[in-house]
Amino acid sequence: MMWCQGWRRIGCYGWLLASLLGAGLAAAADKPPTLTLLTELWPPYVMRDDGGRLVGADLDLACTVLQQLGYRTEIRVLPWKRVLQQAMLREGDAVIDIFYVEARKSWLHYPEEPLSYSGEVLFYPVDRPLHVAQLADLKGLRVGIQADYAYSKSFLTDTGVIRVPMTGEGNAVKQLHLMMAGRLDGVVLNELVGRYLLHTQGLQDQVSHGSYMLTDDSRNFLGFTHKPGHDQLAIRFSAALKQFKQTPAYKQLLARYHL
Repeated sequence: MMWCQGWRRIGCYGWLLASLLGAGLAAAADKPPTLTLLTELWPPYVMRDDGGRLVGADLDLACTVLQQLGYRTEIRVLPWKRVLQQAMLREGDAVIDIFYVEARKSWLHYPEEPLSYSGEVLFYPVDRPLHVAQLADLKGLRVGIQADYAYSKSFLTDTGVIRVPMTGEGNAVKQLHLMMAGRLDGVVLNELVGRYLLHTQGLQDQVSHGSYMLTDDSRNFLGFTHKPGHDQLAIRFSAALKQFKQTPAYKQLLARYHL
């Protein structure tokens, strides 16, 4: 009799354990899949608010559209070089605000629709203006650039330009202050990013910029890494992004960041 009761207890515990395990698996199955988005801080597209929370026009846009497709997101902020390295190694699912480069298609799936448009231009002090209408106008100038960015091939290979690369968080701000101290003649920055940084540093009345583009392509994409199924996800994301851009919610998102 005691032997039978013992087996009944074991059977009861086994049933309870199976029920809990089944409930846990069901709850996990109900959870939306999570995508890891790789990015650097690139205000106003990706930045931290006063409370330290990650926000930004293109970050919010990417997360909103992915949520509509049934995904949760986690954001991994890294220096740009490490963003590219992790994307190539498929250690994340997508890269926020990556320029189109043909060679990157070997490790990225580009959606047809970009998140936004904004190219790289030259910023300079208003008391030392630079008039750049062609690459030859940069000859002999010390120009700050961001390491591993996709500038135009002609700009990167021009032997007359003295390019001063920097990398790491906050490097663009450092370069602006080096320029104001006379150690650089100009700094190449994304036009909207540069304007935003000038306001954060109180330099908006002391620095201007030209209109000559130093990138071949000014589209900013959410590029998906070559994980299984991400080629189709890029297609679905592009269609959903196009649709969302037609809504009042998209206009409200842009207005939130004064874009």
